[in-house]
Amino acid sequence: MDQDEGLTAVDNIVTQFNTYEDFLDSQITTVDLYYLEDESLARQLVELGYRGTGEIVKREDFEARKAAIDIARQAERTQKKTLTSAGKELHDNFLKALAMREEDNRAGKLS
Repeated sequence: MDQDEGLTAVDNIVTQFNTYEDFLDSQITTVDLYYLEDESLARQLVELGYRGTGEIVKREDFEARKAAIDIARQAERTQKKTLTSAGKELHDNFLKALAMREEDNRAGKLS
């Protein structure tokens, strides 16, 4: 159960930020920048887990989850759902009328 919660936390982080650097920048405070005086050093400290206000996520994990989420989104867009009425022999006029409208209803063209 803890592993599932960890995965959803990483998924939330991945969907919230476009790049890993954006995620690291979100963990850096103005006080960090004041004392360190170098943004790249502050990013390194957050990446290593020495500094930061949130969860530690490695670059490889971030990029892997980002790629997996993009693949899942593309699969959802390209996947065409089969119609319920497909391949069925309909005898009732009402069911035939519903079958004719089913594709448009699913596509949002008809309501």
